[in-house]
Amino acid sequence: MFRICCSRGAVRPARAGTGSWRSVAGLLLIAALLGSCAVNPVTHESQLSLLSESQEVRMGGELYPLYTQMSEGLLQDDLLQRYVQSVGRRLAAVGHRPEMPYEFNVVNSSELNAYALPGGKISITRGLVSRMQNEAQLASVLAHEIGHVAALHPSAGYTRQVLAQVITTAGLAALQAANIQGADLIAQGGQLVTNLTLMKYSRDQEREADELGMEYMVKAGYSPQGFVQAMQLLMDEKRQRPGALEAFMSSHPLTDERVATASQRAAQYSPAQRAPALLKQGPFEQSTRQLKQVKPAYQQMDQARKQLSEKNYPAAVGMLRNATAQAPKEALIWTFLSAAETGAGQKRPALEAAETAVRLYPDLFRARYTAGIVA
Repeated sequence: MFRICCSRGAVRPARAGTGSWRSVAGLLLIAALLGSCAVNPVTHESQLSLLSESQEVRMGGELYPLYTQMSEGLLQDDLLQRYVQSVGRRLAAVGHRPEMPYEFNVVNSSELNAYALPGGKISITRGLVSRMQNEAQLASVLAHEIGHVAALHPSAGYTRQVLAQVITTAGLAALQAANIQGADLIAQGGQLVTNLTLMKYSRDQEREADELGMEYMVKAGYSPQGFVQAMQLLMDEKRQRPGALEAFMSSHPLTDERVATASQRAAQYSPAQRAPALLKQGPFEQSTRQLKQVKPAYQQMDQARKQLSEKNYPAAVGMLRNATAQAPKEALIWTFLSAAETGAGQKRPALEAAETAVRLYPDLFRARYTAGIVA
């Protein structure tokens, strides 16, 4: 077994029991020395980090556009984008790392999800915002993600992944060098143990981000009841439509224990801090008007995507034509209409739909990719 310890600014591996494991320890030491022991802004304790703050910011800046495109690009709603950015900045200003170059956006995925990349790059999906009813619920999710950034969780995840890869690679090499039968199976088992360990640590991170998120949103002037409402919303979705939370659950383990803890924590605040006015329903309703208008069209799009996956192209075409009639400016819907028309053997309508999508949102990767296929 290995322990990587931060002590007086140095990283030192625990003593190994065999020559093979000493080799692995040496590799771990080399990997660790590529980084440094960072002081956690929340706990004020030293922890191993293979990312400096400048590297963290640079990595987040490089990954953000990629993850945005992987999440179906930006929702084309300038009012809502500015609103979410404003709420996010207000929350970040009261966090433990206000100096970070935070960015916030709404991505056009129908999934219920939100995520934070290194350096404070935070996204929330259209699907999740469309389920919300007030600004405090929105603030709770953004504050939770800010809590991850404040506590160096994205950086810690990167460090664990690098070290886990070193352990797996070096351990397998040692087994193969010793000509141990079944080395491949042993390595696979080790990888499974590593993944389970990371999952448990992720649950610990979620609890910490919950606590920080509620702290930040109350400091920013929101009712903590918004946090409880958002968690209950997600829990209800988990019970009623488990598939809708697949991406969220893979990175944000949601349990009854977390919901109960949030409720107990919120109840500790004063009645004034929990006042209904601090849910801020009015500004949220004003800023989500366009989102509510296009919501039925996106619901049809989601139904059509199921038909597409089953290669029921005529049904998908009908649904998507209705959806584009309801929301003619939504490039993503036109993109899926192009795919459905292609599947139905309608080349000209497919090309026209793809060209419309590109015209509406030139930077949407899925639209350009689809247009390239049907051209």
